[in-house]
Amino acid sequence: MPDFKLIEGWAKIISKNQVEVNGQVIKGDALLVATGASPAIPPIPGLDKVPYLTNENLYDLKTLPGHLIILGGNYIGLEAAQMFARFGSRVTVLELLPQILATESRDIAQEIETHLKNEGIEILTNVKTNFVNSTNGIITLQVVLDGQEQKITGSHLLLATGRHGNTKNLFASELNVEITENGFLKVNDHLQTNVPTIFAAGDVTGRYMFVYTAALEGKIAALNALSEQKQTIDYSLVPWVMFTDPQVACVGLDEMQARAQGYDSESAVLPIAHVPRYIVARESRGFIKLIRERSTDRLLGARIVAPEGAELLMEIAVGMKFGITISQLRDMLHPYLTAAEGLKLAAITFTKNVDQLSCCAT
Repeated sequence: MPDFKLIEGWAKIISKNQVEVNGQVIKGDALLVATGASPAIPPIPGLDKVPYLTNENLYDLKTLPGHLIILGGNYIGLEAAQMFARFGSRVTVLELLPQILATESRDIAQEIETHLKNEGIEILTNVKTNFVNSTNGIITLQVVLDGQEQKITGSHLLLATGRHGNTKNLFASELNVEITENGFLKVNDHLQTNVPTIFAAGDVTGRYMFVYTAALEGKIAALNALSEQKQTIDYSLVPWVMFTDPQVACVGLDEMQARAQGYDSESAVLPIAHVPRYIVARESRGFIKLIRERSTDRLLGARIVAPEGAELLMEIAVGMKFGITISQLRDMLHPYLTAAEGLKLAAITFTKNVDQLSCCAT
């Protein structure tokens, strides 16, 4: 790559088109910031004196935690909780909000919570942590749970309490680049900051913190920085997956989001215990939920909780990209004894009780 030069060092953006690194000033037509994000550390008294873990060093452990306490009940925390529980650790998840997966609908949170608890994982919600200390290798959290002060002790503490944009000391103050309280760069639809020559992509924007969205944003931001013809990204069909077992796989709108956007919508839920593929596998953990607009029958979104449920997601995403209706999804031929047949059965569930249908009925 003859036009590519890598310089390692701490950079500071000193003007709308200049970066200073290692005492050298580099000038360009535009700047693209892709500095990512880091674990957000909550301001809990005593935490700075405790050897806590984050997702950045958790997997460097050489010995198995005896009792892993996890602050935060979202993707990072729950994936780690199940993994270490299956390794043999005792695991306790503490969530500040009323439910785990706080941004998702209650049925998804309850479904996952049930299965994690069945594996011996302790999950406590509405927990406020007031103080943390460590003595002789034992970590103690002073918390308020259900209005009562309690102490929770363990051998290791994992912080999974969100992310913070890597923007500290990145910009000269006189640039006045707009940054959120969590350190993320504010960008417009063209991935452009309030300084027109400075663009941003990936986790540092705080939008969708996935590697695949970051890759696309980097491409679009670079093109926009170098061209007068600005491009945008359609975020309405970003698929995402939580890799617990069962997995949580989602794309498009759920019921609450659809109503908030003014849709007259309805949903249909099919327990995977009705899907022949899962019946053969003796698997009943989870469900497939589809959301549609009543007046047009158009598919608005899907929420799937199922073993390997992520493998069903892109059929939904591609269908939605081209405006598929529930009737069209229902009438498509899906091979018998495939997990994808569950999508067809979920579509049928809008109008029929699948309990009363014979095999392969439509």
